[in-house]
Amino acid sequence: MIHDGYLEVEEGELFWELRTASLVGSRATARPILLFIHAGVADRTLWDYQVDYFTSQGWDVLRYDRLGYGKSRPKQAYLQRSPRPKLKHYQHAAEVMRHAQTHRPAPRGRDHEKVVVIGLSMGAATSSDFAIAFPDLVCGLVVIAGGLSGFDHPNTSTEEEIFSREAALVESRDAEGLADLRVHLWGDGPLGPEGRLRKEARQQLYTWCKDIAVRELNGTGGSAIEDQDLDPPAVGRLSEIKIPVAVAIGTLDESNTISAMRYVSDHTEDSTLKEFQAGHMVNLEYPDDFNVWLEEWLNAHFR
Repeated sequence: MIHDGYLEVEEGELFWELRTASLVGSRATARPILLFIHAGVADRTLWDYQVDYFTSQGWDVLRYDRLGYGKSRPKQAYLQRSPRPKLKHYQHAAEVMRHAQTHRPAPRGRDHEKVVVIGLSMGAATSSDFAIAFPDLVCGLVVIAGGLSGFDHPNTSTEEEIFSREAALVESRDAEGLADLRVHLWGDGPLGPEGRLRKEARQQLYTWCKDIAVRELNGTGGSAIEDQDLDPPAVGRLSEIKIPVAVAIGTLDESNTISAMRYVSDHTEDSTLKEFQAGHMVNLEYPDDFNVWLEEWLNAHFR
């Protein structure tokens, strides 16, 4: 069954979708929800393949569009504020999770009222902040090819050149050029050959990147709506995470992301690290392998 709709928050409306497990006699009511948070170069549809698979395996799955992405809508009053307040996306994640819980049956297990939060890229940074800010709501953390609030690592010269080109395209308001460049950076990988990413995944990533670039240039979404990191940031608070943690990287990804994910793995108590021979968009590039890895980890901790 699908429950969806809009949740009003101070800055706008968040579109959310809860898919309840399709198995007859499912154990989902005794399990935590899987909360998927998308990347900054995608929207909630990044997780289509995972939603279909994990609901078929007896999990309830929740996802939403971050404000300024997909179907979520910032309020004009918020967009017109100057200076515009930064968004606490981890706070939005908690509000979505609490709202979605009202659409589930009565609890049957100790983790029923919690989530395993799963994020990729910017969604991973939000997931880590969420797990630290709301430990009572989270029983598992999965971060894939992500950032970490407060973490900084120098870019390579190749990456600096790509980011300089990106800034120039923003200055010239070239949405198509931005989409093409970001597909190379986040799809192929900064050191990968142009066109390395398979055609279907490349087309999907371009569609997301073009839509987000248009919103950014219009000031209504994407990076035009800035994030407010956790304060103090997660980089110095990983010891507060007392739940199982799974970390995944793409070995062809940019260096700051790889370093951040290794840092999370090294500084959390109960963590595992998986390396995929992929770029940034791990689940888009290897959906079946990604599902197998995630399912094995989930079954080991939340059967």
